[in-house]
Amino acid sequence: HVACQRISWLCGFAGEPGAETTPFPDALHRCPGDEYLEPAMGARELAEALDSTFAVVERCLDGWTVDRLDEEIRRTFGDETWAHTRGWVIQRVFAHDVYHTAELNEVLGAAGLPQVDLWG
Repeated sequence: HVACQRISWLCGFAGEPGAETTPFPDALHRCPGDEYLEPAMGARELAEALDSTFAVVERCLDGWTVDRLDEEIRRTFGDETWAHTRGWVIQRVFAHDVYHTAELNEVLGAAGLPQVDLWG
């Protein structure tokens, strides 16, 4: 879910290349883990999906200068037009990652396992 959302926003909405290098080449229209429960991923597949989608995030962070963060991106989906800045898109992606990391940390903590440290 987290990995697919990265690609949906960065490639599908913002138009960045790289979706084809991930398990989610059609993330704008179909994200497993959201409304689509198949295909389920095993641990290895999930780790590869996280790595491949974070590579897209890294390319955006390397290429989107501070000046470009205010650039507005407009996309029309059916009858609806969305307009967001590049900075908003990056914030949305990271907020989504942080939200799900907090969920994961609740489960890990309850099981007595080490938690994910996003800031370490």
